[in-house]
Amino acid sequence: MSNAILVQPDLTFSEQIANSGGTDLRKCYQCATCSVVCELSQGDSPFPRKEMIWAQWGLKDRLLADPDVWVCHNCNDCSVHCPRGAKPGDVLAAVRKQAVSHYSIPGFLYRWANRPVYLPLMMLIPALLLLLGLLVRDPLGTALGFSPHHGEGMEYANLFPHWLLIGFFTFFWGLAVFLGLLGVSRYWKAMKKADQEAGRGGAHKGLVQSGLKVFADLLLHNRFSKCKSMISRRQAHLYAFYGFWILFFVSAWAVVILYILNPIIEDPFLYPFPFLNPAKIIANVGALALVLGCILAISQRLKNADTAGKSTEFDWMFLGILLTVGVTGIFVEGLRFAQNQSVGYVVYFVHLIFAFMLLVYLPYSKFAHLFYRTAALIYAEYSGRNEPVEVVSADPEGPTEEAAGAAA
Repeated sequence: MSNAILVQPDLTFSEQIANSGGTDLRKCYQCATCSVVCELSQGDSPFPRKEMIWAQWGLKDRLLADPDVWVCHNCNDCSVHCPRGAKPGDVLAAVRKQAVSHYSIPGFLYRWANRPVYLPLMMLIPALLLLLGLLVRDPLGTALGFSPHHGEGMEYANLFPHWLLIGFFTFFWGLAVFLGLLGVSRYWKAMKKADQEAGRGGAHKGLVQSGLKVFADLLLHNRFSKCKSMISRRQAHLYAFYGFWILFFVSAWAVVILYILNPIIEDPFLYPFPFLNPAKIIANVGALALVLGCILAISQRLKNADTAGKSTEFDWMFLGILLTVGVTGIFVEGLRFAQNQSVGYVVYFVHLIFAFMLLVYLPYSKFAHLFYRTAALIYAEYSGRNEPVEVVSADPEGPTEEAAGAAA
């Protein structure tokens, strides 16, 4: 006889999932079509069927500690094939939002970062901090041993010296990453606890080995390639993904040049980069890829509402900020070469505000996927959850193709 299990439903949480985008949750009648058609669903506990029943019952603790919620890449094959229109893809997306809200530190920043009504406030915070930087720019620079920068011509360093911006973004972005990792550590502990309670605890692979496997998959977007209903999402995601990281690493390289290499070897590492400098060319390619990826993602959401899944404020806020960072960055460069100070400095200030919003609000926006999905994928590899089910047959010649297919 199986052991009795005490179920303590939280119907308030079930309503929160419905209000976060999983509005058709109640239509699910557990036919398991979603788990059958999902190419990413593996192991002895396939998703999203179990997540649908947990969500209907409001089993908050199980859902928020479930790595399969993040193993899902929201390709929506499950929603397209659902005979009842329950849209499991939207439900899992809603659960992911609830997970970010639950593990975020401090939690109120999640609400601020994902509701348009708070957008003016979220823009005002970096604007005031940047204006404060302008007020203390020269006295602080002198105290720290930096000469005030008041050069002639159109140079953005005349407005915000490099040392000031580097210190500003390093401090606040570093704080955001620290808080994001705290949230992920809470999530990792919850996953381990849930597996131990289910009798699945223990490592099946090394943590480093699991991490390397996941990072290789992320770089190639292998999981996206398994999507059938919205295969075009992979292309848009690739453009935005590589565009962002190209810009990030070129910016880091500029800091290395400015404060490490330039004092030693001046001429070959002149900064700011001229237009035909290889680093500048790579950065421009990255900016164009970022903007193109955002435009494709927005276009797909608008044109393919049935197959792309429900778009919520959580999605639109992030896409809007990411696109604005890319577009203003391109204009900032063009206005510098055009030597248009009156417009250039204003656009530059706006660009810095949105760059702050993208990087510093990272753990609270959809960008938090970078933390939680990576952690869940590593944990799934580490704990052996992704290992396919072994088909056991009494036939010494092994199972037939039909039997193997049915078991899978």
